[in-house]
Amino acid sequence: MTGLIKAMSGDVKFILKNISKYIDQTLLKYESSLREYIDFVNKSEKYDFRSIVVPSTVVGHVAPISKLPVVGVVGFPFGYHPAEAKIKEIDAVANGGGKEVDVVINLIYLKEGLYDEVRKEIKSLVSYAHDLGLAIKIIVETSILTIDEIIKIAEIVASEKADFIKTNTGFGPRGVCLEDIILIKRAVRGKIKIKAAGGVRTALDAACLLIHGADVIGTSRGIKIVEEAEKILDLNIT
Repeated sequence: MTGLIKAMSGDVKFILKNISKYIDQTLLKYESSLREYIDFVNKSEKYDFRSIVVPSTVVGHVAPISKLPVVGVVGFPFGYHPAEAKIKEIDAVANGGGKEVDVVINLIYLKEGLYDEVRKEIKSLVSYAHDLGLAIKIIVETSILTIDEIIKIAEIVASEKADFIKTNTGFGPRGVCLEDIILIKRAVRGKIKIKAAGGVRTALDAACLLIHGADVIGTSRGIKIVEEAEKILDLNIT
């Protein structure tokens, strides 16, 4: 491990030193109680995370006590909901004190190739969130998409001026992979940011995704990743 650290580029070391600032620290477990969500926020605030991500109905309970920006997920996790229902859920996040929404689009329409319908939904969601002063990430669930579908939906999300495209919910058949990030980065051409989420479990995994184009990491293991990054850096005795 020491040899690996010595061989790492300055960029990787910088990312590891500042890893918490890239992390959307996430808890989306339906079996967790409100008390557990509050405890999660309290523990997470010891670290300089980019944000806290929770279910939309939890936002109003934790935003008043959180020193970190709170993000609510919408249409989660499968995107089944009509666009009108997602609009109402965005309202709930804004009214609860949230600063951003991570929204799952209609994945059934996407898989059917109904790109005009998908674009129409994204346009309405982005416009509504921005009117409320919220940043918006569009979740596309790369784990169920072909390469061509990933490229197509990334182009659509970028053209509709979402703030981010987010790879996965963490509830799909796999999490994010490096190929997802490379494909999306090429497709969006710097027009929007990329959030890599789903199955990011280690500090080096997170650093690799960030080096190759991700701007933010979504993970429920933020604290462990920060602690692991610190241990890795401690091994670099030069």
